[in-house]
Amino acid sequence: MLARVPVRLLPLALLVVAWGCSQALAPTAPERAAARAGATTTVTGSPTPPTSFPGTEGDPTRSPVPSATFSDPRPNHLLTPTLVSTFTFKWSPNVPAPSGPTPTRYRYKLFDEHGTDFDFVTLLVRPDSLLRFYAPAFAGWTEVNGSVTQATLQNMDPSVSHVLVLIAMDDHGHFDNVPSFDRNFLFFRVTPALVVDRGNDGTR
Repeated sequence: MLARVPVRLLPLALLVVAWGCSQALAPTAPERAAARAGATTTVTGSPTPPTSFPGTEGDPTRSPVPSATFSDPRPNHLLTPTLVSTFTFKWSPNVPAPSGPTPTRYRYKLFDEHGTDFDFVTLLVRPDSLLRFYAPAFAGWTEVNGSVTQATLQNMDPSVSHVLVLIAMDDHGHFDNVPSFDRNFLFFRVTPALVVDRGNDGTR
C-alpha cells in the first residue's frame, strides 16, 4: 500500500495507515503517542533525545561526512522489496570528494513495527529523529569495520515490516547524518516463501 504513495503524501499516508489499519503501527501507549505527536520522549525509560547532534572533535554535523548506499537490495522510497526471512544485505561506500572522508566502520540496526527500541511510525515519518536519539555513540547497534560491506540477518519475522538502517563512520567522529529511504534506510517486508520480489527491476 505504501509502496505507490507519492513521496509528498507519504507522511499523511503513513499516519492514516497507522491510525486505521494496524495496531502495531499505532500503539496506544502514552509514550508512543507522544512520539507520534513530535514529543522528545521516544520509549519508556529512555533518555530525551538532544535537539541537535552532539558535537565532538571534528563536528559530525559538518559536511562532508562519510556515507554509504545499500546495493542489494537498492532502497527506493516508492517501492518496497519483499525478502526471505534470512537475507544478506550488501552496501558500498560512496566515493568521497577529493580529501573527503572515507568510511572506516559501519553501524547498522534492524527495526520492526513491533519493536520497542524506537517508535516505528516516528522512524518512517521523521527518520532524522532516530539519529538524534542514538548519535553519536549508537549504543546497541552492530559495528563492523570498513572492509565489511554486507550483513546477513536471520529469521526475520514475516508478519511485520522492517527498516534496516546503515550509518557510515570515520575515525574522526564524523558519521552519516543524512537519512534517506533511497540510500541508507531500507524499508522492506519479509515472506517465508521461496519467491522473492526485490521491487526494483520486476525480476523474481
